[in-house]
Amino acid sequence: MRFLLTILFIASLASCKKCYDCTKKCGVCQNGPLVVAGCTGDEALNGFSVDSWKVLLESQGYSCQYDNVEEEACGKDEKENKEKAYFECVSN
Repeated sequence: MRFLLTILFIASLASCKKCYDCTKKCGVCQNGPLVVAGCTGDEALNGFSVDSWKVLLESQGYSCQYDNVEEEACGKDEKENKEKAYFECVSN
């Protein structure tokens, strides 16, 4: 009986999908009444990362802060889809 329970326990672990914590870098910058926002991969950033966009805008007098999007992805396919959408995923 104990052997059967061990087999069932191992089988249940194998069927679980591994989950990942995924983060997409985003930011908001403000200069007086002007507010701009974007995320890495956005067309509005013209292919630049939010990090380089932040540095550029701060050099023009904007005050910027990160406003990242965090989501969970479970399973290899979902993780790959998130990474295609510019998320960085790590095991949780």
